[in-house]
Amino acid sequence: MIYKLLILPILQLINPEVSHFIAEKLLQVPFFRYFNPISYFSKNKNISINIMDIDFDSPLGLAAGYDKNCKTLNPLLSLGFGFITGGTITLQERFGNPRPRLFHLPDKKALINSLGFPSIGLENVEKNLDKKSKIKDKLFLSVSGISEDEIITCVKTLDMYTNIFEINISSPNTSGLRLFHNSSELSKLIEKIKKSTQNKILIKLPPWNEDLKENHLNLAQTSILSGADGLVIANSMPTTNKKLAGGKGGLSGKVLTNNTLRMIAEVRASIGSKPIIVACGGIFDETDVWNCIALGADLCQAYTGFIYNGPFFAHSINKKLSQLLLEKNIKSINDVKGESLI
Repeated sequence: MIYKLLILPILQLINPEVSHFIAEKLLQVPFFRYFNPISYFSKNKNISINIMDIDFDSPLGLAAGYDKNCKTLNPLLSLGFGFITGGTITLQERFGNPRPRLFHLPDKKALINSLGFPSIGLENVEKNLDKKSKIKDKLFLSVSGISEDEIITCVKTLDMYTNIFEINISSPNTSGLRLFHNSSELSKLIEKIKKSTQNKILIKLPPWNEDLKENHLNLAQTSILSGADGLVIANSMPTTNKKLAGGKGGLSGKVLTNNTLRMIAEVRASIGSKPIIVACGGIFDETDVWNCIALGADLCQAYTGFIYNGPFFAHSINKKLSQLLLEKNIKSINDVKGESLI
């Protein structure tokens, strides 16, 4: 409550990239986890879940984009997330698109960004990763590039640091990625990745409206048939805004919740019950997590919800989701699939 009433309004007066920098520095304070009260709470066992042969304490993870350069993975995980997505990581150092390129829409609980993959580059990101890290099972690494070779190089280099790669072919802010929206090119990419790693592979798809459903479901089917283990549904929604230096960007936040639910249902019906679906877009509370899983998602990712709700975001959802299961006499989060929406 203090965060929403006092801290968030102040942060929204500051350039969002500056406020993010401040948050990152706070997370890097030595011994952060010892001062983090969430670290001392017991886990909610009824929301733990095994997906892809990995045990997660919660189905809720942090989406790619928050810790682009993998500087604060452990502190972020200690906030109650079941997993953290580091990146998106690119082969070369990138400065991203011109500023201004990120701002809040408080009345819609949304963000608009046209960041364009700012990154310190693969070589520098690797220095921030630990080969012996205890969080390897809880770490997804998001990688991208505008060519097969760029992506394959990232995958090969980062193979030992994670068990799950998220391949981002869908950022609305990065020119060149639409190459992989062609089914043939996407299939070739996935097949080459499969030859380069034994790790699980998730493809992050672009969002779609009803009139583009068939094209995107074709990408989903192609991904699975080509060997991907699952899909992330979906990236931010392409939009235009005069405040952005480039005029175009991606919309994220609560305004996407219903669209995400629709896409999950469509994809699950299209690809069957076995492939993994990670819901991403408009996840703000325990109801959103419940509904995504009920419609067929296995895990959920949040980003903008974390920004708007603060450091207790994941912990609060975990607690309320656990209580919701108890109230509905459901023993495990695994049993929510197929339940009614709330």
